[in-house]
Amino acid sequence: MSSKPRILLVDDDPHLLWGVGKFLTRSGYSVVSCPDGAEAIEVLKDRTFEAMITDIQMPRLNGLALIEWTIQNRPGMKIIAITAFGCSSVQQVLMKKGPILYVEKPFDPKVMIDLLHNESAANNSFSGNVNDITLFDYIQLVFLTNRKLKLHITSTDGENGLIYIDNRTACHAECGKLQGEEAFYKCLSFKGGSFVSLPFDEPQARTIQCKGDFLLMDAARLKDENSKVTLHHSEVPPLFSEHGFPHFSDTEIHPSTDKEG
Repeated sequence: MSSKPRILLVDDDPHLLWGVGKFLTRSGYSVVSCPDGAEAIEVLKDRTFEAMITDIQMPRLNGLALIEWTIQNRPGMKIIAITAFGCSSVQQVLMKKGPILYVEKPFDPKVMIDLLHNESAANNSFSGNVNDITLFDYIQLVFLTNRKLKLHITSTDGENGLIYIDNRTACHAECGKLQGEEAFYKCLSFKGGSFVSLPFDEPQARTIQCKGDFLLMDAARLKDENSKVTLHHSEVPPLFSEHGFPHFSDTEIHPSTDKEG
């Protein structure tokens, strides 16, 4: 018989510790609670956990410092950050630290179960090196299967990017100061690194209106041409047929050099 998944729950709110901890325990998890980040680090030094759920605003040692320590000393442990002071700047700081899920208070404890399950499934299914083939092909697969998810991508140079995928397209992308299509193309230009798929959450703005097949074709051609010039979408043939299957023509595989009059 396998042991229960171990969760470290960190928050200075005793009511949240009791309520969420009780719910997780009844849901089959083994829960250890801590009132602040400093005590959590002492626990982490002696015990191992499958996941950590931590508040951001706490006395003595805040959640950001705790997350930083955990990433350095317990790599691979799943992390979910919760806060009552949700804002884009906090989320951006969290995303730069790695594939961290972000939940704002108040929340339904049932959401935590879904996040723990979904993040586990995502990390077990897709994690590894990013190169010119695998990342492109994975995004193409997600488009074809009509899945909704968020990709966190880290290059070998330490650059971080986010791609939000919904309804056969990337509805939003971020990479450094770039957003939208520029950020999408930047992420696909990474020569190496890693990526992880996370549960989808709605971005603050949907900055991409272009269809997914056009985005991929543009990205592929930009790579081949090693150029920063974005092609006009009207010049790019569709990747999907009207029936939803990949579509390739002879001219795409062996383009003609003749110009039409």
